[in-house]
Amino acid sequence: MEIKELSAQMAEAIAKNDVEAMEKIAGEITKGKKDRHAEESKAQQAKAEKLAGVRETEATEVHKLVRAIPGLDDRLRKVEAWGFSYKVDKANPDEPDITYKSVSLTIAKVRKAGGGGNGGGAGKTKDEYGMSLAEVYEKFKTPEDKASLVKAVKDDEAATAKLGKTTNSNQWRVKNEVKKRAIKDGLLKPQK
Repeated sequence: MEIKELSAQMAEAIAKNDVEAMEKIAGEITKGKKDRHAEESKAQQAKAEKLAGVRETEATEVHKLVRAIPGLDDRLRKVEAWGFSYKVDKANPDEPDITYKSVSLTIAKVRKAGGGGNGGGAGKTKDEYGMSLAEVYEKFKTPEDKASLVKAVKDDEAATAKLGKTTNSNQWRVKNEVKKRAIKDGLLKPQK
């Protein structure tokens, strides 16, 4: 049964204050959740596969353009960077309000003294599941997750302005929840 039909039935059950019907419909909604996520994931995967060759060609062209920038390598070496990432602001139709810092330089990771603990770290998701946290988010996100990420970006921008240092903890939380759900739903499994 389609989610629209279930929603209409739920609204009717609520209007009648029929708790038994509400519970039955809620069960149907929950039961269909895994299937809806799997269908959306398959559609996203098919689209990504369709664009893979075109994207590779475009990446090669962008690389040629970047290599043509006079003195770029020397400028990056002066600040001990060995590359950069560039994202196009407001280009994602699913998240049209997100504005990225235009360029992020790739630099050596600065290690903190002490600390320890067993918290997260760069690359742990990729090591375990074969995809980065960002890739997991892109593959398994729902429309609700997209809306949550837009809010998280805004919250992180406000926190960054207030703290005077960059933070992305709200974005990480949203992406990590998507990862946890994908694991729970059996869609994301360790690669080993």
